[in-house]
Amino acid sequence: MSRFTKQTSLDVIRKPTPAESKRGADVVFERSDSDGRKHTILACECYESWEQWGVPSEILSDNVGDVGAWRRLSHKERQS
Repeated sequence: MSRFTKQTSLDVIRKPTPAESKRGADVVFERSDSDGRKHTILACECYESWEQWGVPSEILSDNVGDVGAWRRLSHKERQS
């Protein structure tokens, strides 16, 4: 598999549960792989960028574009 081929697909972007919020999450991304396994990625704004955690780096790399888009949109909404 090419390193540029995503191993997972985005299922949903949602607000964090209270427990996820306590871990620092501003948003949660749920992804699934071709075997049907679900992967939960926690993310937050960090200064002028973002941070994400909760799964191996190969899955985090699949989410980079989505978390970047979320960060740009959330930043734009706050400025309006």
